Amino acid sequence: MLSAFAIRRMVEKRLITDQLADAKIAVRTFLSRNDGGFRQPYIGEAGGDIHTNYSIERPESKDLKIGEFANEIIHASQLMIVQDEDGVEDGLAIASDWHLKNRLLHVTPNEFSKVVDLVLNDFVRMQSEAWDPETGKVTATRL
Repeated sequence: MLSAFAIRRMVEKRLITDQLADAKIAVRTFLSRNDGGFRQPYIGEAGGDIHTNYSIERPESKDLKIGEFANEIIHASQLMIVQDEDGVEDGLAIASDWHLKNRLLHVTPNEFSKVVDLVLNDFVRMQSEAWDPETGKVTATRL
């Protein structure tokens, strides 16, 4: 969770290059079953209805910007550790407040570590700001 806050803050404060901020990462996702049987988790429950609510047997890939990925973790109403589940690698299952009824994200510790490394190893080497007096538009670039 702390890493997600740090990543989001670095994106917001433009402490990473524009290229990395705009880059998308592939995240495994399990879509909602959409059969009308979605059961809202109880407060304090650690995901008990994961197999009922989501198509665990049919993982898909979703491209998210790094800042979007961090926000999914920060706004997770369900943040579950997955361990020794049939058909699912050990890792984190993330159901954000925004997408709880639509999808569940899943990342392994290795995948999460790679995202953190991308951010920590990205260095802004040049920055510039410009103002267009005709349009009043301000632009900024971080390379």
